[in-house]
Amino acid sequence: MCHVPDGMTRLLHIADLHFGDESRSLVESLAEYCQGHPPDAVIATGDFTQAGRRREFAQARAFFDSLKVPIIGAPGNHDVPVYAVDHRVLTPWQRFHRLVGPVVSPRLKTDAFHVETLHTARRAQWRLDWSLGRVSRRDVKNLVARFDLDDAALRIAACHHPLITPDDAAGRGRTRRGPETASELARHCSLVLTGHLHRTFALPVEAGNNTCWFVGASTAFSGRTRIEPAGFNELVLEREAIRLVHHEADAAGRFHPARDQTLPLRA
Repeated sequence: MCHVPDGMTRLLHIADLHFGDESRSLVESLAEYCQGHPPDAVIATGDFTQAGRRREFAQARAFFDSLKVPIIGAPGNHDVPVYAVDHRVLTPWQRFHRLVGPVVSPRLKTDAFHVETLHTARRAQWRLDWSLGRVSRRDVKNLVARFDLDDAALRIAACHHPLITPDDAAGRGRTRRGPETASELARHCSLVLTGHLHRTFALPVEAGNNTCWFVGASTAFSGRTRIEPAGFNELVLEREAIRLVHHEADAAGRFHPARDQTLPLRA
């Protein structure tokens, strides 16, 4: 059993909730864990819904309300309305902002950490697979400008699509300007959190004497798993490292700590 110490800064990283295709037992298990071990914040990296329906966003809103902790997040490709073509074309993010926007913030700054989000999902693209991500250089510039580089708070960026991936996931991780953005963020952040791949990974990128960790999360509630069960990440912020505890779902629909990894913050 992985033990997470009390009294330290703790964040939960969840992704790919896919309300509309969720396991209710996993939703309840994560809510119980969060209520019994309240984190300092939950960072949700996209795909709150399965098809961008209003009722799916309402389910996501009810879940976030039940946690009673700050929620930081950005939408994913599944959060664009799939079946309402007019909304997809004209107002792709209206439902997200209206229905969960009041409880999901794009940023949060505390004495211990500063989180900023980056929007990587698009309503449509000039390529066949619209589910893949794309990064705007202007958005990256604006994100970096919001960080105070003289502040001692740990700087964290979060987005739905991976910017770099494990080698065997490169196909689904073809985020336009992803590697370029990863190099830029590594100069300013210590942690970049992503989703989309439905798998957990932690990859370091070194920039000077700083090590930035790019961390992916598996799907939190969906049955659309790939090479690992549903799960979420717990991040414990320490002085010289980040402790990553990955929780996995069992056959009964309950989460349990499964792996524990230390991510050093100095090259």
